[in-house]
Amino acid sequence: MKSKIFYFCFALIGILFFVTSCSESIPGFDDSQEPSEKSALAKISKTITPDEIAGILFMREEEKLAHDVYYVLNGMFPHRVFDNIIESEQKHTDAVLRLIVTYDLKDPAEGNKVGEFTNLELQDLYNTLIEKGENSLDSSLIVGAIIEETDIIDIIALINQTKVKNIVQVYSNLLDGSENHLRAFVKALSSIGIDYEPRFITQEEFDAIINE
Repeated sequence: MKSKIFYFCFALIGILFFVTSCSESIPGFDDSQEPSEKSALAKISKTITPDEIAGILFMREEEKLAHDVYYVLNGMFPHRVFDNIIESEQKHTDAVLRLIVTYDLKDPAEGNKVGEFTNLELQDLYNTLIEKGENSLDSSLIVGAIIEETDIIDIIALINQTKVKNIVQVYSNLLDGSENHLRAFVKALSSIGIDYEPRFITQEEFDAIINE
């Protein structure tokens, strides 16, 4: 995860945001479906690997980062896509919290306010995202799409490192949510004349998600 975050920060700084006027807004995708983990939780092992633990703790804060960035940017540039996705991201981070409780782990987000993170790399990333997103509505929506691209990459990597059913179930729900959110941001950008191009996933992967 470490190298990916540094790469993300480095690449993000070099992204050129194109500013255009926004004449209309569109509804965002309301990803309100609760992750269904009951069947997976029925049979679990309390023993998980250090990598699985690290992944859970990281994803708890990465989902919080998405929520917090959207919350702050929505205060600057109110938009329905932010309204809908903020609620969804809260459900996502709560779903990861349930894994933390299940495996008796220490919650890295406990006591942290909006924009506060235990993981210092995520703290730096949050600061960079806010700096880039606060320029305009356009830039804030682009930041949203970039966050979802990165989430998709990280979640797939975490799914591939575990065979624990309830962990896979939670991550799979998060992946579905991130793909929904990416579609919503791309649609919102298109409505104001911006053709978003993927920064981190391949064009083929991007097209498959958008055209689903």
